[in-house]
Amino acid sequence: MRFPAAPYLDRGDEPHVRPARPLWQGDVFLDVPLVGPAQPDPKQAGTWRSPKPRTGPKALGLFITHPCASRSQETHKLAKHVSIAPVVRRPSNWGPPWEGWYEYFPLPGLREGEDYVAKLGEACPVPTEALAECRIACLNRDGLEALFHRLAMNSLRFPETPTHYTTEAARLTHEIDLWERWSEIRATEDGFQDWLDGPFEGQIREDAEGRPIAGSARPTGGTRRDVLVWNYDEISTELDAFLCS
Repeated sequence: MRFPAAPYLDRGDEPHVRPARPLWQGDVFLDVPLVGPAQPDPKQAGTWRSPKPRTGPKALGLFITHPCASRSQETHKLAKHVSIAPVVRRPSNWGPPWEGWYEYFPLPGLREGEDYVAKLGEACPVPTEALAECRIACLNRDGLEALFHRLAMNSLRFPETPTHYTTEAARLTHEIDLWERWSEIRATEDGFQDWLDGPFEGQIREDAEGRPIAGSARPTGGTRRDVLVWNYDEISTELDAFLCS
């Protein structure tokens, strides 16, 4: 797939961007503890040592764990550890249109106008408490779809982009956008996921001229989460009304 020209929803040279937005797949962090691959101990043959975690202004990482794996399905709280791919400056011999090199996820203009890449093959576990107040960028819907494609191509070399990537990117983007709005107004992440699991009030019908018919919505029997991809506008309106009530 063609890499999007503008993959970010928001980006800053320093953290913490969009403080009300829950931490999510596709977020980029600065100064988080990154552990590289084990190295042979030079003093003890047959022994391996883990390097000291790398931190500081050059320790950047991309959150690559899907929300279904990074958050509890009961409480929706973040797991104690998530997978973070280390982020480094792009190789000097690779750049737009970012074709091939699937072990890298491009992060164009990430910091101070410089292009970076996430090294997907070197992801490491990072304590989620170390991510707090450290986000410098988050991906938009197109960026998230591109991340799904890169992760699949790096692991499977699947030759085409399934429609699933587009649908899943839309679903997750809708969910986190609504959750951010909830957090901004309520000053807490708590309660949103229960609301999202509540019954969908239904889609308003239109008359022959395409005008909404007031009071025509009927509950479908499904939850808001079930229809989030197809009924985002209606659910967004429901959320605004709920938050203002």
